[in-house]
Amino acid sequence: MKTLLAYLLAAAALCALAPLAVAHHSFSMFDQTRKVTHSGVVSEVQWTNPHVWIFVDVKRDDGAMEKWGMEFTSKVHLARRNFTQDMVKVGDSVEFTVSPYANGKPGGRFFTIRMANGRYYCDVGAAQKVCDENNH
Repeated sequence: MKTLLAYLLAAAALCALAPLAVAHHSFSMFDQTRKVTHSGVVSEVQWTNPHVWIFVDVKRDDGAMEKWGMEFTSKVHLARRNFTQDMVKVGDSVEFTVSPYANGKPGGRFFTIRMANGRYYCDVGAAQKVCDENNH
């Protein structure tokens, strides 16, 4: 009977934690119906887990600089796809496309980035078409 109770408690604890795992991977903060593209200079690279971040200083229409943050997947997943820490460096000029934040803040979920050397690196799925068309 004690063993059954222990299993039931463990199962209840796992069920209680499941929403936290799902919430972490929610994409509701991004407007995935839109893509925006900007050019700028890399100001910061955070090669960290659970997500890699690249920040780019983008010149707005009024001439002011605005820092855009691109949220990538984990460094482990990026490394498996041959995206390494030294591919993007502070000071590099890049062009990037993101699914922007739904709240209008400058940033979003990574879709594509054109590196300083002209090559594209693309997210999985539909973004791969951009890499296929531009990386010869």
